[in-house]
Amino acid sequence: MKRSMFCCNATKGLGIAAAWFAAAMLLSAAVSASPRRPDSDDVVLERLSPAIVALRQLRRTAAMPAAASLTQALANARHYIEIGQTYSDPRAYGYAQAALGTWWTADPAPARLLVMRARILQFRHEFDAALAQLEPALKSDQFDPDAWLLFAGIEQVRGNVRAARAACLKLIPITDPLVGATCAASTAALIGRTQEAEQLLAHALTQPTGSSAAEQTWAWTTLAELRVRHLDAAAAEDAFRQALALTHDDVYARAAYADFLLDENRPRDVCNLLGNDGGQADVTLLRAAIAAQRNGDANAAALRETLAQRFAEARQRGDRTHLREQARFALEVEHDVARALELAQQNFIVQREPADARVLLDSALAAGKPQAAQPALDWLRETGIDAPRLQSLAQRARTGAQE
Repeated sequence: MKRSMFCCNATKGLGIAAAWFAAAMLLSAAVSASPRRPDSDDVVLERLSPAIVALRQLRRTAAMPAAASLTQALANARHYIEIGQTYSDPRAYGYAQAALGTWWTADPAPARLLVMRARILQFRHEFDAALAQLEPALKSDQFDPDAWLLFAGIEQVRGNVRAARAACLKLIPITDPLVGATCAASTAALIGRTQEAEQLLAHALTQPTGSSAAEQTWAWTTLAELRVRHLDAAAAEDAFRQALALTHDDVYARAAYADFLLDENRPRDVCNLLGNDGGQADVTLLRAAIAAQRNGDANAAALRETLAQRFAEARQRGDRTHLREQARFALEVEHDVARALELAQQNFIVQREPADARVLLDSALAAGKPQAAQPALDWLRETGIDAPRLQSLAQRARTGAQE
């Protein structure tokens, strides 16, 4: 909703006054306070997150803000994106865009640049803009596996399962068999063919592969999630451990494993998995906060406060990439069911995957408004997904809406 011009100008005036006062107080404190000198070099002043460490190391070697050639700029951007994917850190994608320099707005653009821009836009959840980059890229090169994989991922997140599945079928003959199998299995499971998808992926993981460790981690994590969906706890946990043995720092795999442990009522194991580091990614910090609260741990309040501050800062930036996590935070940590439902509804407009359906169903039921989960119920019916936990929640929502 847009604010009036008067409101904006008044806010600006108050902001200037507040900034002046804060600066004066800061200057006063600086004058009166003496610097603290550590007793030895062994004293830890601050613990940096792995993402920040990796980004700082990369910035020392990458040419910024832009390289001399498009090839070098793309290579630099790709390195930043790899960090962003591993640690789920949005700053990495900002650095990736900066690494492209003037090529970010180049028009016309070669296919490889279009795909890179689409990847950055996809992370921001600017899905329409990302697809607008991918469509001409695929017309230029219909045998680009990266473009087809990204296309499939975007359509799957948006809930367009048929389009995602069609992209996976295009991908299979032009990429490593494990990557193709993972893409195909992920989409097949969304149309009620979970058992076939699980068998396909389990077999693919026994075959020789030239895929990267990150791609193999993705495959094992996908297999674990399929097994979770079928309530095969022991086999799911084995797959999660296989995934993390390959890439221990993979944020998505760690968060998915933590969700499994929370569903299994094992919050202590979540704490052991994630630790209590307040500098970790939002998605894992959320799971750590939920587990700490369930355990009654001493650091539960600190984790809650850190996460609340991060989400508040994200809202101020207009960053809506973690609406699902914000909804879960409101529901499971703050116990603000009205706020959780509002966020879950907003999120489901943009993202339509099983986890998005679940948080909408959970929030609607907790708020006593089962009819608010109708978009999730419609999605479940349209896809035919085989997921007992989701179907149980859906049945409760249907029954509640009829009463």
